[in-house]
Amino acid sequence: MTELLLQIAFAILAAALLLGFYRLAKGPTVVDRILAFDAVVLCAVAMTALLSRWWQSVFYMELILIVSTLGFFGAVAFVLFLQRSLPYGGEEAEEADKEDKP
Repeated sequence: MTELLLQIAFAILAAALLLGFYRLAKGPTVVDRILAFDAVVLCAVAMTALLSRWWQSVFYMELILIVSTLGFFGAVAFVLFLQRSLPYGGEEAEEADKEDKP
């Protein structure tokens, strides 16, 4: 019964991963692509956790930690890039930084 549930969960995550890749490639805005990237990383981490459980091995826990950390820092880097490059985030942030510095 447990193997069947793991197989079903893995299939659902694989479908979600494919949909995330589609949104990552197609997404009309950059924000949609950032959210799709975050969803793809989340699905990859969840699939790794399921495989770790299925194979009854704890050696994949470090991989889960590394992938989730890289996904988080990647999303933060995208957001910082957008904040500096888009006119509604970059100019106001630069003006506020100039006013704070003597």
